[in-house]
Amino acid sequence: MTHRGTRADPAGKPTYARRRIGARMQLVIIAGGLGTRLRPLTYERPKALVPLLNRPQILHLFDRLPPAIDEVLVAVNYRFEQVQAFFGAADLGRDVRVVHEAAPLGTGGALRNVASRIHGTFAAFNGDVVDSLDVGELLRFHADRRRRATITVAPVEDPSAFGVVAVDGDRAVRFVEKPPRGDAPSNLVNSGRYVFEPEVLDMIEAGREVSLEREVFPRLVQAGLSVFRYEGVWSDAGTRESYLQAQALLLGAWGGGIAEDAEVERAAIRKPVLVAPGAFVEGTLGPRVVLGRGCRVGRARVEDAALFAGVNVDDKAEVSGSIVGDRASIGEGAVVRDSIVGDGVQVAPHAEVVKASVAA
Repeated sequence: MTHRGTRADPAGKPTYARRRIGARMQLVIIAGGLGTRLRPLTYERPKALVPLLNRPQILHLFDRLPPAIDEVLVAVNYRFEQVQAFFGAADLGRDVRVVHEAAPLGTGGALRNVASRIHGTFAAFNGDVVDSLDVGELLRFHADRRRRATITVAPVEDPSAFGVVAVDGDRAVRFVEKPPRGDAPSNLVNSGRYVFEPEVLDMIEAGREVSLEREVFPRLVQAGLSVFRYEGVWSDAGTRESYLQAQALLLGAWGGGIAEDAEVERAAIRKPVLVAPGAFVEGTLGPRVVLGRGCRVGRARVEDAALFAGVNVDDKAEVSGSIVGDRASIGEGAVVRDSIVGDGVQVAPHAEVVKASVAA
């Protein structure tokens, strides 16, 4: 297969022109997952549009894109029409195309599905990652190394839940997906940001589910896989725990704030918090809390939590370590701890919801 943007050498083998620094480049956002670990919040919305700091999660990826990335391809399976409608109405200052993936094909299959649209060196980002990566620096790093691919890595205390990369200098020498605890070859984990030469797409078989992490990266280790290390803000946001960690990192790194028309005069605020317009709070709020538009919190306590738009928390209730969906209601004296409460759920007064996922 010869992709657009390639040329053939005299022997007939495709060769690929690398992008110059500052040249136009494409970004593929892999956003096709079902978001099962965030259910029931993802029953009515794709994971990419789950609010994070009161913005659809996927928009955080656009905040620091350099001008060189002027076209974004969003690879989507689940709720494609909803994502397409969202980007059709959004003005993000660059061309965004939502590409339908008829059946879930894994992280590798999602890239292979957009192969005909790729014109040269391209970036690929997992859609459920939040970070402070300097994308321009990553692109320059890749161009300087002149290898087939670059993977970003971040250090973590326990790498067993991630893809782990063993390195020699700036080159990967081993890639192990989710090794048993204590058997990881390093503490550097795949942080979901990549730059690829288009020939990498030829390593992905069409028409079947393919995992970048389990099938492609181990092969790229042999072919030439550069490693870009950074130690800034990084978290995925695909589970309740990691979502709240990402929220806390963002609040800590970039601060929160309280909308001018929010009524919080009688509240006890423990920063950082982010309070949207139209919210009303009488109780204790924070730390690490985000309230969506129109939330109402009575003489209650809310900490380490995200409350989406229109949530109501009655007096004497407690909400902690939890995500609460749009228009849900937490009754008087109820306790919601380490849980996900779906859109529109009514938690009865004095009920206890602990380590649960509750749908309407």
